[in-house]
Amino acid sequence: MSVRCGVLLAAAMLALAPAARAELYYVIIGGLGGTPEYEEAFATHARKLGEAAERTLGDDARVSLLVGSAATRDALRARLGNLAARAKQSDRLAVFLVGHGSYDGSQYKFNLPGPDIDGAELGQLLTAIPARAQLVVNATSASGAVLEDWAATGRAVITATRSGAERNATRFAEHFAAALSADDADVNKNGMITAQEAFDYTTRLVADSYTSEGTLATEHPQLKGDNAAAFDVARLEPVTSATPEFAALNAERAALEERIAELRLRREELGENYLPQLQALLVELALVQERIDAAEPQ
Repeated sequence: MSVRCGVLLAAAMLALAPAARAELYYVIIGGLGGTPEYEEAFATHARKLGEAAERTLGDDARVSLLVGSAATRDALRARLGNLAARAKQSDRLAVFLVGHGSYDGSQYKFNLPGPDIDGAELGQLLTAIPARAQLVVNATSASGAVLEDWAATGRAVITATRSGAERNATRFAEHFAAALSADDADVNKNGMITAQEAFDYTTRLVADSYTSEGTLATEHPQLKGDNAAAFDVARLEPVTSATPEFAALNAERAALEERIAELRLRREELGENYLPQLQALLVELALVQERIDAAEPQ
């Protein structure tokens, strides 16, 4: 690398550094239904979670939603891999898995169109993402099988079942999606729903649904992690301060960050072309961030 290129890259990094801020990213997957009834239900629950995420952020720039035929193992790998390259330690991550899960006594799998993805690989993909505050909500059947394996420092894990043996389709996702938009779930009335508040509200509704039917509950939600009470997962009221210009700039910034993340994954392939391309994108990102700071409502 030439001295000039190094100086320019350092300048670009310095220009970008003050603009860095903590972000919240959502990844929402509506898995394989198996029947039209479940396909529709899973897609509906996933989209409602997506709506809550967009309401919370004010746009969809940091919301990844995969449903139906798009919710493949490769697509999920790509979304989480992109965040591994894109996210910062100061960022937060919320992941929602909706659908069917299976457990054969040793291995959990999340059922997706085409090949399923197993719990061990999902755990590795999550660990690779540097965001230190994470929330993972596995609303599938048999989800309790991964509760202990996925638990980690800074990560709250919520499962719809208490073990891999609870294999019936769950009601958890429907009620959790409702919790993120429910005034009643906001216990301290601050306009935000924490992971703990959403879990408590959902657990109560799930139990009540079985009681009202007079049937034995086939799912028992679980939560593990010490940051659930501090993790704000949804905002009840939409962000109204963001102007169209501000939203467009945020979308432009997200697109640039994604390009940078993808470029970093191709570092070895690009060789000596990598740093000049990275430098150009970082400068462009810093300029966009300046415009965001100027346009952001005070």
